[in-house]
Amino acid sequence: MNRVIVAATLSMLTIFAAADAIAAGLAPPPPELVQLEREVSLKMAHARDLGSIQPEKMKRLSDAHAIDAQGEAALHAGDYSTAETDFLKAKVMLRELEK
Repeated sequence: MNRVIVAATLSMLTIFAAADAIAAGLAPPPPELVQLEREVSLKMAHARDLGSIQPEKMKRLSDAHAIDAQGEAALHAGDYSTAETDFLKAKVMLRELEK
């Protein structure tokens, strides 16, 4: 149930980001970037759902969350290149947490 709510929320945020970009006169984000944002957000939610993890991994998760937030801000501002870079960094950090 939590994942359904998270997925619905993320979809709505993506729609709002595209609407903000259009309203600001910016081109909408590329579909690949939207997909990357969704993937990172879902992995982030999954990592949080796992609950208690080692303290050093919690720090990495917090860092990944901060970078994801920067990517979200860049996406909303229409800076798609920065957003992509931030989402890719967060994705790599999350992948390292799975090890």
